[in-house]
Amino acid sequence: MKLTKNERFVLRLMVQNPLMTNSDISKSLKITAQGVGKIRKQLNEKGVIKDQELRLDYEKLDINILAIALIKILPSVFKRFKNNELDKVVRPINAIRSYAIPETDITHIIIYAFRNIKEYDTYFRDVLDEFGDYVEIKHSFVLSSGSVIKSSSKEMILDVLNKLQIG
Repeated sequence: MKLTKNERFVLRLMVQNPLMTNSDISKSLKITAQGVGKIRKQLNEKGVIKDQELRLDYEKLDINILAIALIKILPSVFKRFKNNELDKVVRPINAIRSYAIPETDITHIIIYAFRNIKEYDTYFRDVLDEFGDYVEIKHSFVLSSGSVIKSSSKEMILDVLNKLQIG
């Protein structure tokens, strides 16, 4: 996809600081805040910007455990649930992210957040009690929330923007 010079500039600033206002960006770009608003709207219409995601400090929110679970949704789930009801199985409340993958032994990778190990243990026991006929938990990896080294793709996105063609 080709972006204009101004679109790239605005996007770069938004990646560096998602809380930056149109007014702040307009000062850097030397155009009006309304002009920046139009550029943001163009980026939304092109589908480049889907939403503005928050990066949270999980420990300050008393979330001390992260878990990565490799699960398999069994074919029987499709007989029991309609597509929109599948979220009950795939996107539970503790899930931060969910990725569907084209494998046969593992169908989803889900990243969860918990306050403590007891909550983690109770959660997975409840999942197996409620959905054991439909879901297999193949593996799960428990991490402390303090062990997250990189939770942003900011540097990679900025590198891509620097290499994008100007349209």
